[in-house]
Amino acid sequence: MEPVLASLDGERASYFHSIVEKLEADPRADRAPNLIYLVLKETVPILPIYLEADKLIGLLLEFVSVNRGELNKVLYSREYINDPNCINKVTNKFVTEILSSTLKKYDDGEINTGEQSVYRVSWPYTDVDFPFSDPDAEDS
Repeated sequence: MEPVLASLDGERASYFHSIVEKLEADPRADRAPNLIYLVLKETVPILPIYLEADKLIGLLLEFVSVNRGELNKVLYSREYINDPNCINKVTNKFVTEILSSTLKKYDDGEINTGEQSVYRVSWPYTDVDFPFSDPDAEDS
């Protein structure tokens, strides 16, 4: 994990450092630490950082628990020896799960992305029917 974390900068680095620290203190991670850190290592470069750390950790632990057999099957295959990136066939499922959770949170308005809101107001008028005309000006 160290080389992956060292390659991050700014907010991403802070976010994933806190994830790793919490995982190290979480006794649930002792069930399959190698698989948990492998999935995290493979996915950190592309994961969004908008979920709470505890939520991401919970999803990670659940993913590894459910997909443990599939992860081990790939890890102990000849294909993995020749191409370690083939593990992404499994870890991309985790990325999809995190993206879905993040998009749901975005759709619910819980993520502030810093986008500027644009509000437009228009009034279809001509000079004749301007609604705020000066009544004194009409008398002259």
